Amino acid sequence: MSAMRRGVSMRDLLVAHDSAGLTGHHIPSSAQSVRDIALITRVEQILEVGPDSIVLLAEELALGGWVVSVALRYAWERRAVALIVSEQSFSESVIELARRFGVALFTTSDGIDRTALTLARELGALEAGILSRLDALHSRMLRAASIPEVLSEISQELGDALVQLVVDGIVLVSHGTRPAEPVIVRLVLNLRDRGHRGQEGQHGPDLVAAVAPVQQAFADQALARASTTVRALLLQHELDDLVGAAPLLSFAALSGLREDGAFDDSRSEQPALRRLPSGTPVAAVVLRVADVDQRSARIAPVVTSRWREAFPRVPLARLQSGWFALVPLADPADELDDALQQLADSGLGDLGAAVGVAHDPHGTEQVTSLLRRAGLAARLAEPGGPVLDFRRFGLPLLRRLLPAEDALDLALTTYPALLADPHASEIIATVVSYLDCAGSVTAAAEHLGVHRNTVQLRMRHAATLGVTLNHPEQLLSTHLLLSALDLRALPVASSPTAEL
Repeated sequence: MSAMRRGVSMRDLLVAHDSAGLTGHHIPSSAQSVRDIALITRVEQILEVGPDSIVLLAEELALGGWVVSVALRYAWERRAVALIVSEQSFSESVIELARRFGVALFTTSDGIDRTALTLARELGALEAGILSRLDALHSRMLRAASIPEVLSEISQELGDALVQLVVDGIVLVSHGTRPAEPVIVRLVLNLRDRGHRGQEGQHGPDLVAAVAPVQQAFADQALARASTTVRALLLQHELDDLVGAAPLLSFAALSGLREDGAFDDSRSEQPALRRLPSGTPVAAVVLRVADVDQRSARIAPVVTSRWREAFPRVPLARLQSGWFALVPLADPADELDDALQQLADSGLGDLGAAVGVAHDPHGTEQVTSLLRRAGLAARLAEPGGPVLDFRRFGLPLLRRLLPAEDALDLALTTYPALLADPHASEIIATVVSYLDCAGSVTAAAEHLGVHRNTVQLRMRHAATLGVTLNHPEQLLSTHLLLSALDLRALPVASSPTAEL
């Protein structure tokens, strides 16, 4: 028996051997990896065969179908990929057994010894060629300055196959295209022995390749070669983030920003620690993870990578419950809100991250106060939902206190005629917009994109359905209740009314 090899595909090995003298009776997959050639002179020797081996039975051993059947079972138990015996005829039951076990079955007319030597020679030659390719690929990856460059090198070597870095189920970096009917090759990257695999609910970071079946063996080895470089680059990014956030972390320690995410003004006595340079417009951003138990550590590569893409010059500091940053308001606030929403939509919501923001457009507020407000907004924001601005606190707070289901039950009791109307969603949206615009029909019409006469018609119809706005003490509760409704979940009325 030979030493264990790195592995080549059975297809490549059969092509190199030219299949001369071999007759295939069952070949489940020519893309299977072959790592060893084992010549067996006694049946029990199969118990010593390693996985992904081609087993050859000596001519004096394989003299009957029962021996071949036993050898097939042993080969299956040892996860061998193929069994080769001297040329003979088989009953259909032997071939069916090979098919059931998923073990390739060949006969050879060249003699077992000669076939074994030829296959071993070709396996060594192919492995040498693969090692040469891997060495060249490894050299190119070592010169790469970023993870996208590393993945690009692997993808090109695999014929532009899809190669990705996936962290906690989110694709961090991707290169190439997915082939038809691909085989998925996955390699777990353990950063600082965190044990990402093996703990329930943890996923990655992983290197993943979607390749053609014939590329599976090479892809497996290519990802293994890339693992050290990718780990080093991930840790380098983490170190860069830490260095960039050091001044912010120092501010947090001196100003009383504790690891539990609370914000305390009591220690901020020196004016220099209370705010950024006077007059600098700034926004405090807090990214909060609801499930604190090791989750923020696992998704840190995704968060920091997405943050660098959105705000390359703004450091992001870690808290036990998430991250925070102070973003200069050089651009209009709505552009910042759009950038933050794109950040939240880039996969962070799927990881349970919520985003809160508080603005200081004049640069006059204490930073700790600003951070506290952003932290409260993040606590009320829904993971995967819209970014919550502290200035627009009321409705999210109400939705936490009165979920949509409870709001619907309350509305069904309070305004039964309104919810029975087939145009209830249009009427409710109009009433809410009218109240949002402080009772201005013109402003509500502009907000809804309809004619002001349409707004007036709907408001009169709302009054006939029990929504009266003549009592100031009820306006707030009516406004909040109707705002909390999920208009998509309203019951469908059975009888139509006139179009509004």
